[in-house]
Amino acid sequence: MNERANEHTLNKEQFEQLQTLYVDTLVDSMSKEDLQVYVNDDMIRYCNDLTNRDLIEEIKYTLDETMLEEFVKQIRGNIRG
Repeated sequence: MNERANEHTLNKEQFEQLQTLYVDTLVDSMSKEDLQVYVNDDMIRYCNDLTNRDLIEEIKYTLDETMLEEFVKQIRGNIRG
């Protein structure tokens, strides 16, 4: 637990509630466009931390193997074209 939470005498559960309220309020205040930019940036950071193999597995898991194949075809087509 961080020092600020202790200044307000919050226990761990209360600090988690504070965190949830903060995040919910922040997200609710964002426009759709701001939210899309935020999620996009967050996903790029997440994917940057993956190995090539892990990214391929993530795509297969969250989408499917057919979509992965379509992505690869699209990329190879752009390289040649």
